[in-house]
Amino acid sequence: MKLAQGLKVIAKDWIEKPKGFRVKYQKRVDSKLVTKYSPGLDDNTLDSDVTTWRYAWKLFMASKSESREIVTGELVNITVVDDSDRQVDYYVSGKPEIFNEKR
Repeated sequence: MKLAQGLKVIAKDWIEKPKGFRVKYQKRVDSKLVTKYSPGLDDNTLDSDVTTWRYAWKLFMASKSESREIVTGELVNITVVDDSDRQVDYYVSGKPEIFNEKR
């Protein structure tokens, strides 16, 4: 393949690296499940998906409960998203992951 042809393939199929990452989670507020982000949408994102996943896991460990129901202060459906709110695969498995999945 000639260089010019290779560059066309790259330009067509290249996946851009996200500019940053956030933890996306839900919590019960006034009996409704509300989606929130950390860092918040108005704050700077984190630079590393690995760091963000580790942060997500720590939030999960600090807020989880043994109840099947969502309790006050518990963070549920915790995942990592990029700057465009697309779910990021877990760096350990290379697959989508949700910590403390509850509905």
